[in-house]
Amino acid sequence: MNEPDPDARGPVNRSLMIALTGLMGLALAMGVGRFAYTPLLPMMQTDQGMSLQTGSWVALVNMLGYLVGGLTGKYLTGAPVRNLRLAAAGIILSLAGMAMTDHGLLWGTWRLVAGIASAWMMIMVSMITLPRLAGSPRLPGIVYAGVGAGTLLAGLLCAVFVGLGWTSHAAWLSLAGVSLLLAIPLWTVFERSWDQTAVVASRSQGDLPGAGVDPAVQARLWRLVVCYGLYGFGYILPATYLPAQARLLLQDSWTYSLAWPVFGLAAACSTLVVGLVASRLGLLRSWAGAQVVLTAGVATPIVWPSMTGILVASLCVGGTFVVITLVAMQEAQRSGGARSGLWMARLTASFAFGQVLGPAVIVLLQGRLEIGLGLAATALLVSLTGLVWQLQQDGRKAVGI
Repeated sequence: MNEPDPDARGPVNRSLMIALTGLMGLALAMGVGRFAYTPLLPMMQTDQGMSLQTGSWVALVNMLGYLVGGLTGKYLTGAPVRNLRLAAAGIILSLAGMAMTDHGLLWGTWRLVAGIASAWMMIMVSMITLPRLAGSPRLPGIVYAGVGAGTLLAGLLCAVFVGLGWTSHAAWLSLAGVSLLLAIPLWTVFERSWDQTAVVASRSQGDLPGAGVDPAVQARLWRLVVCYGLYGFGYILPATYLPAQARLLLQDSWTYSLAWPVFGLAAACSTLVVGLVASRLGLLRSWAGAQVVLTAGVATPIVWPSMTGILVASLCVGGTFVVITLVAMQEAQRSGGARSGLWMARLTASFAFGQVLGPAVIVLLQGRLEIGLGLAATALLVSLTGLVWQLQQDGRKAVGI
């Protein structure tokens, strides 16, 4: 019997390490850096007297930071590994900063920093990992499972913190420590030599906007950017306020903290299977299908205002929002040609712009979540209509009509 050649497994093991490191990067950036605020919001309401409107303003500043990060991300494409590490440091610092203050202005400042750094990390992780994992339908799903895994981790930790009676200050500081551990592989696996490769590739592709992409493909990508922005608005309201709504229903029960771990678990599991589904249905069909489920999830708490309805919403929203992000980024990488990084940044900026509107709407509605969720479901339906129209156009082009 011939022994397996260990060298033959080298590239596979290396790709898996890259995927797992990307998972940790997105767990740090999104699951903890951005979304930990959602389960911590009820804790801050309890021990610091934060109102829902104040919490919405702080969330809005975080979304503005994510928008700034998305808009500036296209200027950071020359050295993705260096920029990713810079972003990781910013996220860890912002989490620790939240533990050191109880002032609304400082809360907003730290969440602004977290938003900018999270957007940069989303773009950089996508730029680093997707080209190196393009030959596998499953490994990109492992990378984006980091969003759900980080959300699940933060949610479970916050549930424990609530059960132990910890303050939100202690919770923020603990999450900063967890983030520091998650960041270690970003220094040990991702190689700085990749930065020089990225710079050379960027120069060889030229600096003209849209280089490598014909006008028809650019127009198609711009339409997807708009659909992605509408999706950002539609998903952000339940993604931000599900635990807060559960707390309103259950008052002082710690059970409200279960909504976010369910959300994170669904997000982590969904990306592990989406690669196989997308390889059969195609990226855009997978996006549209996920958005149908997402829309149903957003509408569920409106017609079924109970803890069960909120858990159903957590499953539907958590099980689709990272899937949509994954397939959208893959579409940008596949169709964007030499400027795929630019299109990833544009998608992120559009998504961030939609997110900014979510907390702003809640502030304007003076905390009336049901009306806000109705507007979110409407935005998702409009986005879904655009996706279906684009699928029809792609089908006609494929058959030469």
